[in-house]
Amino acid sequence: MGIHHVYGNEKGVKGSKSGQFDDGAVLVFDLLQYMTQDNASTEGDRILVGVMVKDSTKFASTGGWGFEGFKGKRHTERLVSDGGQSCFACHASQKETDYVFTHWRD
Repeated sequence: MGIHHVYGNEKGVKGSKSGQFDDGAVLVFDLLQYMTQDNASTEGDRILVGVMVKDSTKFASTGGWGFEGFKGKRHTERLVSDGGQSCFACHASQKETDYVFTHWRD
C-alpha cells in the first residue's frame, strides 16, 4: 500500500491510453509510503522505483518487457535479480493490456 506515481515517455503515455505498447515504451513506477497526519494524507519515504522497457525481441520471454527495480532512495540497489521473471509472473495476469497494470485516467 502506498502512493503510486507512474511516468512514461511518449510511447509509454500512448500505450497507457490504448492498452498496447510499441517497442521503445518506458514506464516508471514510483511507490511512496502513505502517511496520514493532521487530517491530511501525504507522501512519505520512497519504497521503490520500478522501470519497464518494451523491446519485443530482447525481452521475448517476459512478454516483451524488461523489468528493473531499485530500493528506496538508492539508485544502485537493484531489486530484480532474475531477469524480470518474478515481475513478469505477476504482470502475466494483465495480458489484455500488454502486461501493464496502469491505465490512463482522464
